[in-house]
Amino acid sequence: MSKINKESNNISEEKVNQLKQVLPECFTEGKIDSEKLNRTLGNILESSDDKYSFSWAGRNDTFKTIQTTSKGTLIPVKEQSINFETTENIFIEGDNLEVLKLLQKSYFEQIKMIYIDPPYNTGNDFVYKDDFHNSIQAYLEQTGQAESGVKLTTNHETSGRFHSDWISFMYARLFVARNLLREDGVIFVSIDDNEVHNLKMIMNEIFGEESFIAQFVWKSRQNKDNRNVTGASIDHEYVLCYGKRIRGGERKLSMYSNPDKDARGDWASGNMVGLLPQELRPNCHYDLINPKTKINYGKPKLGWRYDKNTMSRLITENRIIWPDSPTGRPRRKVFLSELKEKFTGFSSIIGDGVYTKDGTVEIEEIFGSRVIEFPKPTKLIKQIIIQGSEKDDIILDFFAGSGTTAQSILELNHEDNGNRRFILVQLPESIQQNSATWKEGYKTIADICKERISRVIKKLHSDNKGKLPIDREQPEDLGFKVFKLSKSNFNVWENYEGRDTTKLKDQMKLFQSPLIAKYRDQDVIYECIIKEGFSLNSNVEKISIKNNTVYKVDDIENFFCITLDKTVKDETLNELNLGKEDIFICIDAALDDSKKTNLAKQCTLKTM
Repeated sequence: MSKINKESNNISEEKVNQLKQVLPECFTEGKIDSEKLNRTLGNILESSDDKYSFSWAGRNDTFKTIQTTSKGTLIPVKEQSINFETTENIFIEGDNLEVLKLLQKSYFEQIKMIYIDPPYNTGNDFVYKDDFHNSIQAYLEQTGQAESGVKLTTNHETSGRFHSDWISFMYARLFVARNLLREDGVIFVSIDDNEVHNLKMIMNEIFGEESFIAQFVWKSRQNKDNRNVTGASIDHEYVLCYGKRIRGGERKLSMYSNPDKDARGDWASGNMVGLLPQELRPNCHYDLINPKTKINYGKPKLGWRYDKNTMSRLITENRIIWPDSPTGRPRRKVFLSELKEKFTGFSSIIGDGVYTKDGTVEIEEIFGSRVIEFPKPTKLIKQIIIQGSEKDDIILDFFAGSGTTAQSILELNHEDNGNRRFILVQLPESIQQNSATWKEGYKTIADICKERISRVIKKLHSDNKGKLPIDREQPEDLGFKVFKLSKSNFNVWENYEGRDTTKLKDQMKLFQSPLIAKYRDQDVIYECIIKEGFSLNSNVEKISIKNNTVYKVDDIENFFCITLDKTVKDETLNELNLGKEDIFICIDAALDDSKKTNLAKQCTLKTM
């Protein structure tokens, strides 16, 4: 028996545990011994101040922020969603650092591509002030959702830490986001001249210099800008691109070899198991048979990654590795030459003939007015998506802004029958009161983003006119789930050292129950989903049981049953008939000690 997780994963602790497995000889009394580590790796770094390093005011606090776990949760908002029960697209309103921490377990190495368009630090952009002491409360206050709300402010150039504040802000988010990228994942970051040098330093340190792919240049202005005091018209922006798989150089290349002397050169084996169940992608669920040996390998639970036509082509091209046993799993040859050619022909000058004004025109066409300034045009983002991902990948944008990335993905899927899915995160940054946008009813940037996605979906529905292309393998996903970052539904202990003892006594009273007052069942269930590492697209179903209210949460590969009732009846446990592989979650006081002991032998029991 164990307790349910009430915080996000501890990123530093996980990395230390990974290092322990690889280099146990570098630890003394459970802690990293830097001298042993250097001797083992043969990398002796000069201890003087003359060594090359990247530092800034606030670096230490930045790492404290990274290492602090999130005690928040993600609350489903079904009334703002479209097709909540069936869609796999996700929009999350909240501080992106806290959200990225909460996504660590569920989406670890699941994201193929990240695109972000962060604040450029021009002196007019806000830089969110992270607080590792109490991050969720700080978020609520800075966004005006708490009584002592402190509004977000711009990062003025007169600040003594103008660049340092921006670096701290970006470093923490990029550090945490890296864990979500797949091994073959790529990240694109838009930026301008103000911070491109610092951004590259950040990316080099987090992803590794050897992971650098390109610094793309986009001519963002069509006409000259005469406002610059230097006399130069700044007509361009940049997009930095790093690839996670490239990191490690020789170690990664060692994965490739040519044991069968294939004329196409060195290769590594790649997974061909699919991503979706049969009801969502029927064309990829079929028996796979070796045409030479006639061995039938059946079909995985999630089917194959390719439909029959594509699989037949791979077989004809001798790209399938066939196991000798029918219980084995066929894999695909991935050639090193193909990996190297991924970006071949993709010019470092991107977005030819596409300008910032095109993004503005798109916004005006959707809303009938200019509700937001300087959004990126979808033509530019589509170019990047096509280069950086495949048709069934997950794409993350944690500076969602007005939702250009979501529109680009939805329209691309419509155009090429793709099944790309998006995860968007946007802070509820306030719109200036009494501005034209505020008077139209949009109080935050997040409101604009949600409305844009909804209007794009409505237009695509109209374009479809109830019909689907003949060659589409599964229905077009024209929906999105909305979640909001919030305080935990669990009574989480807070450090009141040195504060008023009255508050400490009040908190002690709260722990008579593990859950906050006036919680909603669905909110607690989704907190368990995200903190137990299940997908936000898990299916939540109420089980038909007489004596207790029980829900089953299923994310295809795994499931758990949960009840929030104060007492769990024997008849309920008998009816559930839980086995060794099953997970059951309930309130700790809902079972007496004898029942806990017996149930823990029968299944994996977790209590709150």
